[in-house]
Amino acid sequence: MSRKFKRYIVFPAVVLVYLVIMAVMAYPRYKASGEWTEYFGIIGISLLLALLLFFILRKRDKIRDRFSKKDLNQ
Repeated sequence: MSRKFKRYIVFPAVVLVYLVIMAVMAYPRYKASGEWTEYFGIIGISLLLALLLFFILRKRDKIRDRFSKKDLNQ
C-alpha cells in the first residue's frame, strides 16, 4: 500500500533538515566569532518560517479539498 505524503508536511520537513545541516556547518564559525545572537536569531527566524509554511500549506490543502468535494457534489 502506497502512502501519499502531504505537501504541507514534506516541504517544512525539508526546510528543517536544511536548517539543521546549515546550523551544524556554521557552528564553528559562530563559535570562533562569538556572534551568538546572530546565530540563534537566524535559527529562530528559519524555524518560524518553516512553521508558517506548514500552516499556510495546510490551510491551502484544506481549502482545495473543500472545493473539490463541492465540485463532486454538483
